[in-house]
Amino acid sequence: MKILITGGTGFVGLALAEALLKLGHVPVLFAMTPVAPQFGSRAPFRDVKFIEGNVCSASDVGAAVEACAPEIVIHLAAMTPDLATEKASPARMTEINVSGVANLLCVLQNACNVRRVVIASSVAIYGPVDPAEGPIEETRLLAPQSLYGITKLAAEKMALRLGDIYGMDIRLARIGPVYGPWEHDTGVRPLLSPQAQVLSLLKAGKKAVLGREMWGDWLYSRDAGAALAAIALSTRLRHAIYNVGNGHVSAVATWGTVMAEALHAPGISLAGGGDDANVHFPMKQDRAPLSIARLRQDTDFIPSFTDTLNDYLTWLEHYPNDF
Repeated sequence: MKILITGGTGFVGLALAEALLKLGHVPVLFAMTPVAPQFGSRAPFRDVKFIEGNVCSASDVGAAVEACAPEIVIHLAAMTPDLATEKASPARMTEINVSGVANLLCVLQNACNVRRVVIASSVAIYGPVDPAEGPIEETRLLAPQSLYGITKLAAEKMALRLGDIYGMDIRLARIGPVYGPWEHDTGVRPLLSPQAQVLSLLKAGKKAVLGREMWGDWLYSRDAGAALAAIALSTRLRHAIYNVGNGHVSAVATWGTVMAEALHAPGISLAGGGDDANVHFPMKQDRAPLSIARLRQDTDFIPSFTDTLNDYLTWLEHYPNDF
């Protein structure tokens, strides 16, 4: 089955493509930039088709759809800003995150082969939820605070409305914070995951200093790819909206301490006593985990990468990455 992935050359897109390839499907990557050379010239992406284009351009999207005739489209293209980008480029963010969805679905209404569209949303639409209040169900009151979360919520509402108008099967995937294989500095995301930042510092022989332990529902990229593939392919979905997370909280500080030991590198510390944090992330407070009960019931998805550290280290041996 041919599956078009918008924003397909980002690290979640590559993880999704990897999962689809393992299942015997044919992912086609649509994005403004090609797969990073260190990945695109080697397996598994060496022979994966890439189509250059802008999701906000109807002609670009139309050409991509015509070229690959997908049966499923998974929309990952988005602008994920920090505070400085929110201040500087609110119109651009709205264009990509909201108008991009409208443009995509408007084009797809005439694509007779497409039987399902999966729109990637974000945990940011829930706003801050203390770990003691979790897990976060899909039915929870939505209270986004960041402009990113606000635009993702607007995109959700638009996608569901257009799905009704166009008679399309639209599914929303609210994804938690992701880290792991295929993450790299594309020049688009202002901040990499805190795990990638920690790893970069440790590999450079530097100590990673965190502002706090950073407890959250951290989702391994290969699990994220498998979950999105499951939503795209399942024949027994009963809901329009699914959380995509790990199902429990863990701390970046704990992960970094174990990684430092494995690399025989300087350790992890918390800011204070003269040390300023050198690991940053927009999530200003710890967050409760996403409930994935609905996802498990309708797709049988279970996060399978329990030993993420060794899997990540093995991946790094094959794909050296300076982020």
